[in-house]
Amino acid sequence: PRWFGQSSFAAYALVQARNAVRVDPALPVELLGPLGCGFLTGAGAVLNTFAAGPGDTLVVLGAGAVGLAAVMAATAAGVRTVAADRHPERLDLAERFGATPLAAGSHGLPERIRRLTDGGAQYVLDTTASAPLINDALQALRPTGTLGLVARLHTRLLLEPGTLDRGRGVRHICEGDAVPGLLIPRLIGLWQAGRFPFDQLIRTYPLADINEAERDCDAGRVVKPVLLPERRDP
Repeated sequence: PRWFGQSSFAAYALVQARNAVRVDPALPVELLGPLGCGFLTGAGAVLNTFAAGPGDTLVVLGAGAVGLAAVMAATAAGVRTVAADRHPERLDLAERFGATPLAAGSHGLPERIRRLTDGGAQYVLDTTASAPLINDALQALRPTGTLGLVARLHTRLLLEPGTLDRGRGVRHICEGDAVPGLLIPRLIGLWQAGRFPFDQLIRTYPLADINEAERDCDAGRVVKPVLLPERRDP
């Protein structure tokens, strides 16, 4: 069995060497595990796909694990960032990590983004797979801007006329276009330097509390739950 498609309850796992990333064994493995999926995706989108840096503007739609990792990576790279979400507590986190918070539940989102980004964002990262928000994002891009999609679309996406004019582009980003053996050590280094505080998004639960962890995640009370199996002596 597996949990959230990212882990298993087995005591041991067989993987190919290319799928393993060597880390310092003294580091807390319960914190490093989530670096292999959501945090890798959000940070990689900023650092690899967009290669964003000082002077760039980024808008992140959805302040969950992927979106907040993108915010932290953007802050570390000197990117001016806006984070949009419907949940005030998620916006509080985004602001703590360096983004300008923006409530996404009201009308006029493209206009508000353009005001906050001096006429439009160079990059937008959508983590919601919401067709209306994706259209809003395209309208908020400046000419030659890029919209990155990381979530799987489950409905037809109909674009508004003119949204892809003037050099704007859309692309899907898979796992942050990352080579895990390169990006994970880089993110660990940023974390150790206090510049990628992903541990603040993690809450650990004993394995026996798996149902509580599921409920907390579904309700938005926790960003990244991590289960800790009972330790047994060999």
